[in-house]
Amino acid sequence: MLFTKKCPKCDMNWITDEEEICSLCTSNIVKFKTSNKKEVEKDFLRILRGHNYGGNSRKIYERFCSTLNWDISKVNQFGWQTPLYAKNADTDRTRDVWFIFFANFDQKHLDSVVKGARVVNLIQDNGDTIIEAVDDYIGSSNPADRVVFIKTNSGYEFFGVYKIVQNGTTRIYKRFSDSYPIDFS
Repeated sequence: MLFTKKCPKCDMNWITDEEEICSLCTSNIVKFKTSNKKEVEKDFLRILRGHNYGGNSRKIYERFCSTLNWDISKVNQFGWQTPLYAKNADTDRTRDVWFIFFANFDQKHLDSVVKGARVVNLIQDNGDTIIEAVDDYIGSSNPADRVVFIKTNSGYEFFGVYKIVQNGTTRIYKRFSDSYPIDFS
């Protein structure tokens, strides 16, 4: 008798007990060399909280453009000395894609971490909340949900999809999904 189970990667397709992941997930795993020459596999079909997708925001964004149909025309938002933010750039063109380069996990050392920056992003509550303080002249933000990657010591880690709950020169975002595409079931 042949037993089946849901694929642990996408949780959508059925596989046999002998298979580790479904064929769709297998075709969307990319192998690349890290800086220490170790080969690492990354799944670009589904973005999961806590997973690191590399150290180059532009390459990560381009890969998701090809696998998740993000807006390729906004690829120039990601690169050296750019804001690392694209408005209405996800699959449905309704969510912003946000790479936070200077994130501060410790409020006591806020000034030393983001010295000279005009935007300060403070990660709180184990990543459930992001507080963004901006210069007074910038004002309110786009009210769209944000797909958020945060720069860590090992590269850009996906933190989740966030909804803005307070807008203005101090903005507060709350995480409502640990994965993208969002599964509302």
